[in-house]
Amino acid sequence: MEPLTDAAIVGSWQLVRWTVDYPDGRAPALPFGEDALGLLVYAPDGWMTATMCRRVRAGLSAPTAARASETSKARAFDEYLSYGGRWRIEDGAIVHEVLLSMNPGLVGVPQRRLARLDGRTLELLAEEHEATSGRSRLHRIAWRRPPP
Repeated sequence: MEPLTDAAIVGSWQLVRWTVDYPDGRAPALPFGEDALGLLVYAPDGWMTATMCRRVRAGLSAPTAARASETSKARAFDEYLSYGGRWRIEDGAIVHEVLLSMNPGLVGVPQRRLARLDGRTLELLAEEHEATSGRSRLHRIAWRRPPP
């Protein structure tokens, strides 16, 4: 493992894998599938953006989102995640201060990610408590620097 510093984090990262682990023994989930796509960018001025989605997404029911059915728009929402804002390193974690998001529930809610840096690989971990059941789950998101 390498020290977590601004200089080590700044730049672009491509998604390797996103899994959700459950401590109650359930099988891990892959929210966007085995071959999900993603891009994470940390700018040196303290801004960041993260985007992840299914590699193969269902199309909308019409040529534009404004004309698409509610069902197809909901499916598109379920297959895509994007947010951006400020970032900082704090006690071995990277904190994302969400300014804008496809999911309005994330806006204004700091996203704290325990971070592990190993060469060109960055692993971000986040524990989450399910709202309906109260059970916890652990998100593991692995990123890799793209080749130059």
